[in-house]
Amino acid sequence: MKLTQKQNQLKEQALSKVAGLFPEDYITYKKWEEYKKIYAAGYHAAPNSMDKIIEYWTDTMSSYDYGVHHSELVFSLNALNDTISTGYSKQRLYGLIRMIAPPQSYAIVYLLWQCNPTPEDQRLKLAKKNFLERGYTDEDADIIRDYDINQEILQEWRHDEPKRPLSHRMFGGNLTINAGTLQYLRKNYPTKADAYETISTGIDLYIQAYHDALEHVVDQWFLLCNKEYVQRKLLKLNKLFQNETSPGKIRSDFLPNVKSNARALFKLLIDTYEEDLKATAEQKKKEPSKTM
Repeated sequence: MKLTQKQNQLKEQALSKVAGLFPEDYITYKKWEEYKKIYAAGYHAAPNSMDKIIEYWTDTMSSYDYGVHHSELVFSLNALNDTISTGYSKQRLYGLIRMIAPPQSYAIVYLLWQCNPTPEDQRLKLAKKNFLERGYTDEDADIIRDYDINQEILQEWRHDEPKRPLSHRMFGGNLTINAGTLQYLRKNYPTKADAYETISTGIDLYIQAYHDALEHVVDQWFLLCNKEYVQRKLLKLNKLFQNETSPGKIRSDFLPNVKSNARALFKLLIDTYEEDLKATAEQKKKEPSKTM
């Protein structure tokens, strides 16, 4: 909503008062105002409906782009399944998807995770089993973050842990890289340091806002379609996938029985399942045949 001329005048008067009363805090306040605008821009840039999210896979595109988009979703769904089977935390899953996959794939993963029926005690059993079976250990902070556990639970796991080497992380996190970049910029371009910090923080805020908006769309979609209904249908569809039911049969027998306002999502999942089957079949053709 645009401010009226009178509202703008009042706002400028308020800013002037803030500057006079709290001169040391005024710079911080001005940054907050900038960051609020950046967050709002990121939030409003995101798709504002489930149909617009799914358009990423259904919009007119070349066969190559169609395959690429579906392969991105296949990767994300595989990461989701791996997280559920190993007991890793949703924070680890979300971080991975946000870093590697497009935001539309993140929206689908977020949606499916909300329907994950695994209770917390079962997840922790899977997590401990996965932790003990790994060929390496890790720093406490990394284990606590990856499995979403506290220090007390970690110490219980440590009692059963075999002797094994410490993991070597292949790459540092973006936060580490960003901190090093800012340090370099402050040293070499001191007069522009504030601008660079604003840009760095602003990028993080914009991305966070974009994903927050996607989560809001999914949450609203659940209200429209009934979350329990979606969960039941997803469990049934997953069984069909596990039984390697043909995509054609799923479309003819399962899809017509899905509510119209939820059908686009289920069609997307079936299409992605079919793309994965095709990719697997093509890969097998390329593998050299074994001779006796």
